[in-house]
Amino acid sequence: MATGIATSPKEYSCWIINESTAGTSALHASNMYQLDVDSVGFPSLNVNQALDVKSGLGRTFKDEDFFQDNKIRVVELSLSGTLHNDAGHLILLRNIANDYSGDVDIATGIQPPTIKYGASNTTAGDTFTVVIKGVDPTVGAGVNLDDSKNYVFSGCVCTNFAISADMGTEGGRYKFSATIQTGYVPNLNEVSPRNAIGANPYANTTDTTLASTSGHLVYNLSCIMNSFTCTIDYPAVFVGATSNGYDVVNRGSECAVTVDTQIKLDDVTKGLPHSFDTQTAYNTTDSFKVVNSANYGVEIENMVLTNVAMSEGDIMMLDCSLKSVDDGSESLATFDVA
Repeated sequence: MATGIATSPKEYSCWIINESTAGTSALHASNMYQLDVDSVGFPSLNVNQALDVKSGLGRTFKDEDFFQDNKIRVVELSLSGTLHNDAGHLILLRNIANDYSGDVDIATGIQPPTIKYGASNTTAGDTFTVVIKGVDPTVGAGVNLDDSKNYVFSGCVCTNFAISADMGTEGGRYKFSATIQTGYVPNLNEVSPRNAIGANPYANTTDTTLASTSGHLVYNLSCIMNSFTCTIDYPAVFVGATSNGYDVVNRGSECAVTVDTQIKLDDVTKGLPHSFDTQTAYNTTDSFKVVNSANYGVEIENMVLTNVAMSEGDIMMLDCSLKSVDDGSESLATFDVA
């Protein structure tokens, strides 16, 4: 029977934990970490359906025309929110960078780990579980307080991760966005009590702002920075087939690191449009640097300019875009988190 009870999207929460075995969900009451997301959106399930009318059966869609498969498909989640320097948010960055200790380096010649669903991960964190923690729709109705559904996505990898800050948004507080994919069949009917998932919420004491940074360089020029976005894009490739979805997870042909930043046009930076127009090779020193010790500082040595344009506002700014270059020795990017 329909009821008048309603829930708010803000009552749902998102939790994450590393997996020791790829595709084996790691629901845990004390070890999962909450992600500080702006909102919890439902993922793209991407089920395979056949909805065409078959020949010889008339001109209408019938039951025998229908087919659906929920095994061989890629489920995708998109998340965005406030970035925190804690174990939970670092799971995403460490996963896409394939670096699990100390500062996060995207190594020269980066190679993906071997991931086979059902097999032990080389490193806990090669895959992870994401849970959209449900809301008990009977709260306030005097019925079972654990009558909620949790959506569990195991065998996940991060395929795109961006760190950003903008002085015009929340005082330059660091934000993140992430794309997460899994080739493993999700559990959309998990009924573990709400208190069986979580225990490590994010804390506002672990966030950071652009104002807390102590230096900014673009193309080895000290500058006044208004905003930046550093993006890592490393697509996943799923192959093989099992009764629970795909068999093996690998990565695409390129791990790309790019930066978009807005800086003040002045006597120091005025030569950047000319540098962009006439460049014949990549810059080799401090191509992009935001100094923020142990709190998501970003350092990229080798980059090419992919665009420089004047940006009109109250004062003239420069919009600069850059792409990291692998020189065979330096990391594509280093994130100061330790």
